[in-house]
Amino acid sequence: MNGRPHWSQWVIAAHLGVFVLAGCALAQTRSDTARVGLSLISGISLFVLTSLVHEASHYNLARSVWLNDVLGNLAGNLLATPVSAYRALHMKHHQTTNRDDDPFVVFKSRWMIVFGAPTAIVLAHAYAWRHLRGRALCQYLVELFVMGGQIAAILALPRPLREWSLMGPMLVVAALQNIHILSGHLDLPAGKYHDTWQLVLPGWLSVWMLHHDHHLEHHVCPRLSWYELPDLRARLAVKPGLELHRVTLSQFFIEVFLGRAGWLVAIARFIRKAEISPYEEKREAGIESL
Repeated sequence: MNGRPHWSQWVIAAHLGVFVLAGCALAQTRSDTARVGLSLISGISLFVLTSLVHEASHYNLARSVWLNDVLGNLAGNLLATPVSAYRALHMKHHQTTNRDDDPFVVFKSRWMIVFGAPTAIVLAHAYAWRHLRGRALCQYLVELFVMGGQIAAILALPRPLREWSLMGPMLVVAALQNIHILSGHLDLPAGKYHDTWQLVLPGWLSVWMLHHDHHLEHHVCPRLSWYELPDLRARLAVKPGLELHRVTLSQFFIEVFLGRAGWLVAIARFIRKAEISPYEEKREAGIESL
């Protein structure tokens, strides 16, 4: 696999093991509390595994192109997105980031916190149908057929496996997808180093999530594999005069998602105004009579 270090492969294998073991436990347990906890654990690992379609879109998952795409489709099909459709859309996004012709411009809406995952699916397939031609279109159609078979096989699984081992974790995957989509480029203009948020997670969590928080670094050098991104972050951090959009996840939601949303601020002010008395309103306006 592209000469990648063994530890990076063990991280992915660990996620696969967590997903399988948690899935078996979900199929057996009858405790609602256990189901919630296990779905969260399994869903985080499944989110990481399905995101390998992104690595495959850059041909970073395997040295062989056909093996790279097979593995990418195994990951992407759980998101109802064949790797060829994902790749076509994603490459266009890299070429046009935050410009008017960026197909991801639709993701720069706060509604993506709710509709991000389904919007991404529809956008990928619509882009594939509109832009893929010839051999690329044939590959997409074959992958679409295989995806249908994979989904049919999932629906044929025993009910405990289908409903508990997959449905709960897939809801977690959708929620994490929404956060990932929203926190990429919200409210940022076009321009290298200025078009992407640079989220900051604790080191151990960043590794466990395959450095999903290194989005800016990925845009600076898209061909790097996930385990190579921290070195690029270190080099960017010491670059003189470079202003980076570095925020923690909590800062992003408080200062960007909420703080810059004019309609949310207006609602908050309206609610606050309705809660204060006329006397308090006059005092805040500086016209309190003595």
